[in-house]
Amino acid sequence: MNTRLMIGTMVGALALTSQAVAATLTFDFNTVVSSDTPGGTAPWASAVFTDVAANTVDLVVTHNSGSQAGQFISLLRLNVDASVTGVSANAIGGKVATFDGASFGQATDAGRTFDFSIDFKTTNAGSGASRLLPGDSVTIRLTGTGLDALDFDEFSTGGSPLRALMHVQNTPGQAGSGKVTESVPEPATMLVLSGIAALVAARKKRS
Repeated sequence: MNTRLMIGTMVGALALTSQAVAATLTFDFNTVVSSDTPGGTAPWASAVFTDVAANTVDLVVTHNSGSQAGQFISLLRLNVDASVTGVSANAIGGKVATFDGASFGQATDAGRTFDFSIDFKTTNAGSGASRLLPGDSVTIRLTGTGLDALDFDEFSTGGSPLRALMHVQNTPGQAGSGKVTESVPEPATMLVLSGIAALVAARKKRS
């Protein structure tokens, strides 16, 4: 799709956003931020946010089957709109045993500051049976005052901004781990996304 057509399509979406807030947000982790490049085929993982009720979002974290066998996800860093308070998390589906807690509060990682962190099991007990391995997914229910899926369409501070950061362990390189994120959108796309986010924020304030 050429840039002009893409922008036209997204501007159309921007107009519709004033009447209906987008229900989902997806991150595909295909870009290395630091340390090793994970083995296998990128994107190595995805995170999909879906509105399910007022103040409630389901997050599905999937370690894609194309990732190299033996690798596992240990941590996911996210950002949350500043208007949201009291975010909490609980695993409700998929490989629930891999969920190892979450914390709402600023944390610095890879030279950037994020708002929310989700931990996954790293123990090797039972040959790593509770790890989030290639082909595994877990559904995590997120709740918070004023929370919806697009509240995670926010950027870290410090360094080049990222919407999310994921730790992949047991990678084939020297470090034995890598930190990955999604591809950074092109400037034209970023401009339209910023407009959509602004409309969503204005709509939330009126509601």
